Amino acid sequence: MTNPIAAKIVCQNPECQAPNPASHNFCAHCRTAIPKVYLWTVGEDAPSLKIGQTLGNNRYIVVNNRVLLDTKPGWQPEVVDRVPEYITPYLRLIGHRPHVPQVYGAVEFSRSGRRSNTLWLLEKAPIYSEGLGAALAGKVMPELSESWKTAGSMRQLNWLWQIANLWDSMQVEGVSKTLLHPELLRVEGGLLRTIELMPNGSSTPKLAELGKLWKSWQKNARIGIAQVLEKICDRLVKEDVNTATQLIALLDEALRTVGQKQFLNCNYITLSHIGPTREQNEDACYPPSGDPLYQNTGYDLSLAIVCDGVGGHQGGEVASSLAIDTIHRRIENVLDKPENRYPDSIAIQIENSTCVANDQISLRNDSENRQERARMGTTMVMTLIYGHEAYIAHIGDSRVYRITRTGCHQMTLDDDLATREVRLNGVLYRQALGMSSSGSLFQALGMNSSTALHPNIRRTILDEECIFLLCSDGVSDRDRVEQYWQTEILPVLEGKVDLATACQRTINMANTHNGHDNATVALVHCQVKQPVEAGQNTVLQDFPADAANFAHSDTLLLSSPETERGDLDRQRNRTVGASIPIDKASTSLTAESKKPLIIGAIGLILLMAIGAGAWVSQNKSTSTPNPVVSPIDTPK
Repeated sequence: MTNPIAAKIVCQNPECQAPNPASHNFCAHCRTAIPKVYLWTVGEDAPSLKIGQTLGNNRYIVVNNRVLLDTKPGWQPEVVDRVPEYITPYLRLIGHRPHVPQVYGAVEFSRSGRRSNTLWLLEKAPIYSEGLGAALAGKVMPELSESWKTAGSMRQLNWLWQIANLWDSMQVEGVSKTLLHPELLRVEGGLLRTIELMPNGSSTPKLAELGKLWKSWQKNARIGIAQVLEKICDRLVKEDVNTATQLIALLDEALRTVGQKQFLNCNYITLSHIGPTREQNEDACYPPSGDPLYQNTGYDLSLAIVCDGVGGHQGGEVASSLAIDTIHRRIENVLDKPENRYPDSIAIQIENSTCVANDQISLRNDSENRQERARMGTTMVMTLIYGHEAYIAHIGDSRVYRITRTGCHQMTLDDDLATREVRLNGVLYRQALGMSSSGSLFQALGMNSSTALHPNIRRTILDEECIFLLCSDGVSDRDRVEQYWQTEILPVLEGKVDLATACQRTINMANTHNGHDNATVALVHCQVKQPVEAGQNTVLQDFPADAANFAHSDTLLLSSPETERGDLDRQRNRTVGASIPIDKASTSLTAESKKPLIIGAIGLILLMAIGAGAWVSQNKSTSTPNPVVSPIDTPK
């Protein structure tokens, strides 16, 4: 494989355009961030690409089988007038990223003696970046079937759960066959990702076929879930379970049972800043900006919200504050009752609370006789962590990102006109961004009746340490999160900085590199510890050759498969043996260090044996003979 680090990437700053080694994260001349865009190619001629080959007037270099590196990421990719039918599903499934890659552009490719054909380039495909080291850069992530054998119960169920949640949408777009081909299913830690989509062709797959595939994996399932997985597969094959909704419900129950045995600790904090150019701060957040760090265990509710008063509308700061106050009070009051704490109910309560906030702002607009652009409104993003699940909701263009040691993924889809053009009219996203009013929002809280409001709510399973970043567009504009997550937020996962420091650094980054708007950030750090299972290493490996990266200064809480939900708080608060550093040197004994212990143990055995013999001989003459059972057999 060509070493992608040896390639030169042109600075995206139009006033600089200096070539930089791919190993650089910032331009050596102007300090502009240098993105590394690895692309997966699809098309008839994609398999014939040769490593080291260049395409698109030397813009793209082939660094691996069907993997290209864009050496001019600041330039608009080439596009064509007509998008072929097999590419359309990628556009319509844009709301399912990061599970589904997105269309970047196209490039013409010709082989000797043949007319040129179009290759389509997919971005955000399951390809490692240079952030994990030169050895992995440009490589495709492992297949699910390869990683299945070493994964824990929670992760195995999580992967299946994600497949089940993709099934209906892929059926509608005619690409559900993708989920039946293991070579297309890649994994990044606990995240399931498809490398490309496969059209169904003339026949529509059934869930029974999914059951047959899963049955081939069932023999390597963890002991704790093998029996339930076998039952699920049998019911799928027999077509007793014939809808994705039924399948998801079965997997939810299994996840709930296994999830009770994992330990989850959430730390979260918020910070809001007016920014260097604005006269007032129209952003709001919960918990309030500047509050000290909040900490909860998995079965407490961990709620974070960020709202951004819609720009150009009077009273944006009133709308954002009203939304924050309404949503957090309503959610916490309703979900304070245990009977409301199950997936469907939680999602319904989030939607209801969002609609109530919308109506409160609308009533305020009506009472003040505000019309059209004079009406105040706000965007909203929130995360609610409960048990082994995270609920993500949003309206507008504020965003939620999920950050792990392997990557940073945008979990929300902006409610703007550019996105609507992609989903409804088959326009490439980068083309849509160039359209007039592409950034205008088609929905925000307070602008219309709740009957026309469609909150976006998604649920994700927590089976690994991660950070959710919630932010207003003053932070996320110009792809600043994608450019700076490794320097500003990843160090929290590496144990190098605390959450409050990362929050402040992210605000500083936004003010320095954007600076045109208010900046608000909420960071939610989810620390997950799985119980040790039979035949499984203590530390789950989330990506190849990763054990060294996993070790950091945080502590690893001791756990066992028998730990139940009621024991979690007691386990966390133990004062003796509560935690040990994740450090092989501190958790294992070398052969040399064991020698004194062995010698001491032998000596202790001999002393106890001699003492026991003396006690027996002394008492024979003064007491009735009774059988004496020595605690230790005396060596002959």
